Amino acid sequence: MSARTGWTATQIGYCSNVHPTHDLGGLRASIERHFQTVRTLRGLDTQDSGLWISAGAAAELQQPPARADFLDLLQRSGLRLTSLNGFPYGQFHQGAVKADVYLPSWADPQRLAYSLDLARFLAQALPADCAQGVISSVPLGYAARWSAALQQRAEHQLRELTAALAQLRLETGKKIVVCLEMEPDCVLENTGQAIAFFHHWQATDPHQEHLALCFDVCHQAVMFENCYQSLERLRQARVPIGKIQLSNALICHLPADNHRREQVLETLGGFAEPTYLHQVKARDGQDRLSAWADLPAALDDCEQNRSSHSELRIHFHIPLFSEHLLLPELNGSQVALSQTFDFLADHGDFRPVLEVETYSWGVLPSQLRPTTEHAQLQGIAAELRWVEDQLQQRQLLQPQALEACADAL
Repeated sequence: MSARTGWTATQIGYCSNVHPTHDLGGLRASIERHFQTVRTLRGLDTQDSGLWISAGAAAELQQPPARADFLDLLQRSGLRLTSLNGFPYGQFHQGAVKADVYLPSWADPQRLAYSLDLARFLAQALPADCAQGVISSVPLGYAARWSAALQQRAEHQLRELTAALAQLRLETGKKIVVCLEMEPDCVLENTGQAIAFFHHWQATDPHQEHLALCFDVCHQAVMFENCYQSLERLRQARVPIGKIQLSNALICHLPADNHRREQVLETLGGFAEPTYLHQVKARDGQDRLSAWADLPAALDDCEQNRSSHSELRIHFHIPLFSEHLLLPELNGSQVALSQTFDFLADHGDFRPVLEVETYSWGVLPSQLRPTTEHAQLQGIAAELRWVEDQLQQRQLLQPQALEACADAL
């Protein structure tokens, strides 16, 4: 195995959108309070991270004094910044976020301005040994609110984005890649749509190398996609993947027995919390998908209509190590994670940023939710160790001495 095959423990980070922060002050406090604790629990001196920086905080970081202070904090905290989450724009933990998480879409100038603020900051924050960094972003927009006119505007803005990123590379020597993250019920939700979009994009954008895909394992599991096969199709189609978000979907197996079915649906109802959108998919014998925009709608349908679906897949990011939750019929999509790790093991030249993204610790049913902040941080550290174990089993975990920056593409 070459020194560039695989990842070190330092390079396995997590997305900070799990921690509620609203401004730059809150983000600074979260790094000192949360990030450093997780790093210490793992016994590491440094750790990569995919920070979520809100639009307001990103704007603050355009001011040289604020940026210099924040870069100093990263250095003192042992935080190697190689990736950003540029998906949520503003509030992410307060109130009913639901479908508003996709706003502004890529048809809105605010999305372009926010993404460029993040890119300018990341170019300054990248470690000296990293020539490129990645930023995940919305998959154009929410499909129910989309139109041909919005698609045209989004593509125009994406061309402005990639042109600006090409110029930024000339100025800084750092390549920043924005990665559109496939998600259920969005304009880009499945592998076929992603391939079609990128084939069109690659034929029309002279700066195409600054736009890539973010592959979220939970999302593709919800879509009933085999993650190994999906990644292989994307590879064969030459669709670049800059980041893989390691996440675990919730799967519900509905029993035929009426009484047991009611028990399972009642327990599943504990996951129908009011903050985030939890899209639900089911598949029939002809591989046709049924879809519900949110978990309460799926529960109502299953209770009232006794649909023939025996399995529901729910967009709810449960902890990576979770296999069974509360009942034998409620499981995680760890098979999709195994498919992803197996693909990485079989393709040594493919080395994207790997990042754990379980943002929903705080909205798990009470029986599963950590009762203290420290318990939650211990859970995050346990997820990261679980990833290390998966990589170790496939001979993909490298000693720290061989550390090199992950290839974004």
